[in-house]
Formats: sequence, structure tokens, C-alpha cells
Amino acid sequence: MKNIKIQLILFYSIIPILYHNYLIADSNIKINISDNVPPQSGYNNLNKLEGLIIDLSVNIFRNYSFSAFPLARALEETKNEKNSLIFISRNASRENEYQWISPIYITPVFIYTKIGWIKKNGAGLNKLSSIGVINGSSLILTLSDKKFMGEISTVTSNEQNLKKLLNERIDGWIEGSIVAEYIIKKENLSVTNFDKIGPILNNKTWIATSIKSDKEFISAASLKINKFKTSSVYSEILKKYSAQPVDYGNE
Repeated sequence: MKNIKIQLILFYSIIPILYHNYLIADSNIKINISDNVPPQSGYNNLNKLEGLIIDLSVNIFRNYSFSAFPLARALEETKNEKNSLIFISRNASRENEYQWISPIYITPVFIYTKIGWIKKNGAGLNKLSSIGVINGSSLILTLSDKKFMGEISTVTSNEQNLKKLLNERIDGWIEGSIVAEYIIKKENLSVTNFDKIGPILNNKTWIATSIKSDKEFISAASLKINKFKTSSVYSEILKKYSAQPVDYGNE
């Protein structure tokens, strides 16, 4: 009788674990992404999604689907539905709106200006009268935290930020280096044609989900993500995009 009880306890202990593994392994994991922040995520010329976040996702999860939106909508979609994921920066305004599963990579953030601007005006943040940033970006709060007193100009794409900077409609453009320098090179320009203020911070991207998400979903996703971060594929993908691992700056 005692052996039967022990077997039943073990059985009912194992079932939830197996179910959790099944949930993440065989279910279709919805990943909400921004449709226009290459090379992190976006559409290429063949209208196919590509980028750092895409490469990470397909290697972490067996079954997945992507829903691509402007960043502000991707944030809202994830916040309002359970058991979907998003790759975003963590800050005070978002802290209680999402459950933060795991950090995944780091990118240094700079303010880009036209060449010669710093020599003429100085490198102080409040020497800039206006800074361009993507609408919905966590970098808006970063500028507020840094006591920036000028105009924060929001747009839907970094191509717009670059164009406004070149046309002197903004003094600076704040963005992670892997994104900004990709856009600059895409437009057949050289990074050496720009001054940089910073790094303003080393921006850590997290994989997050809604506060409505199931605990089992979060636990299983966390296991998958953390296991992947120990693999050589993880290091290879970060190197491909000049991103840094989550322990960057802690050595």
C-alpha cells in the first residue's frame, strides 16, 4: 500500500513537468516583433522577416509564429494577450506591465550627430536642441532619466531619423549601435561621417510576456531560453550582428 502511494505521488509530480515541456515544445509560440528595426527585426526586399531577433527565436523554439507590427502596437499586443513573447528593453514604465523571462543580449546606445557637431557645440546632452527616436522606444524614458531638456522627435522608422539628421531637422539621433550603424551602411554612408556621444548606456534586451501569461508557459520558456544561451549557436548569432552577451560589462 505504501509503495502504491509513493508511485501515485511520483506520477502526479511528473505529469505537470511533462505537460509543461509539451506546452512549449509542441505548441505554436507567438512572438510579437517590431516590423521596422533592422537588423534586429524587419522585412527584407523579398518581404520576408529577418534579423537578430528572428535568428534567436527560430533557434530557441521548435514551433513559432511571428506577428509583425510597429513597435508601439507590438508592445500593446503582447501586454494584452497571454502566452505570447516579445523582445524588448526593460525600464520603469514597462516594469509592471510585463513578466520578464530572461535577458537575451546587450547593445551599446549612442547619440549620433553630423560630423563636426561635437567639435562645434560640445558633447553635453543638453547641447542638443532635438533628438530623434523611434515611437514607443524605451530610449524615450532614457532621455527623460538623463534630464534631457530639448525636443524628443518620434518617428516610425530609423530611416526617417537618419534623413532628418542629415537634413538638420534634428541635432541628434539616439539608437543602439547595431541598429543605427546598419541603417547608415544601408544608405551607402560611412559611420565615420557621424560623431557619436556616449555610450549613453548598454541597453539590455529581454524576452518578456504579458502579466496574464500562465506560470507553466513562463517556466518552460525560461528553461528553453537559458539552455540556448549556453550553446555555441547563441554566441555565433550575437557575433553575426555585433551584439553582446548578457554578461557584457560585468567581466
